[in-house]
Amino acid sequence: MKTIGFFGDSFCARNQPESWCNILQEKLGCARPSWFGEPGRSVWSVMFRFNMLIDQGRVPDISVFCWTEPYRLYHPKLILSANTEPLDGVNPDVYKALDNYWKYLHNYDKDEMSYEYALKYYDQHVLSEVNSEIVQMWSFRPFETAGKDAGMRLTTGTFIDESMYEFSGGKDSQGRGDINHMTEQQNKQWAEKVYERLRV
Repeated sequence: MKTIGFFGDSFCARNQPESWCNILQEKLGCARPSWFGEPGRSVWSVMFRFNMLIDQGRVPDISVFCWTEPYRLYHPKLILSANTEPLDGVNPDVYKALDNYWKYLHNYDKDEMSYEYALKYYDQHVLSEVNSEIVQMWSFRPFETAGKDAGMRLTTGTFIDESMYEFSGGKDSQGRGDINHMTEQQNKQWAEKVYERLRV
């Protein structure tokens, strides 16, 4: 039985039976997903995690990537983005440094350029070399939250140039569905959309 894993942010993080990840896994006849996304994580977290699986020889037979927006900082343990709520037990200096970074050092153009270059490199030079059926899509279309359209395309495997954020109804819907920010019906529809693309 084939294995399947999901790599990304909160749009592929839920393990309930109603999650599009589990619905897709069942439709494809795969074993239960071995990996799910992690809420609030950056593309860098996804790349580091998948690189670890490559090094360990544990890449799933089907690897589904849900790429998030460019504006998330990488940290191996913490979620660090703009307006992150401090967690108990974490050194407050971490959050002071984060606030100062966003006030004095952050640059959107740099974020967007490093994101685009890194994602294209990973697509063309890492994912293209692994022994896995690759599926790529957007949690957020690149620069969507900044009101831009980069028209960025990825070339390895099945590429679904659609945004789950937009599909879910956008910002106003983020609290509506508690399963991957989507309603149960939307989870079913997204699973069907991905399944149909894989059958082409």
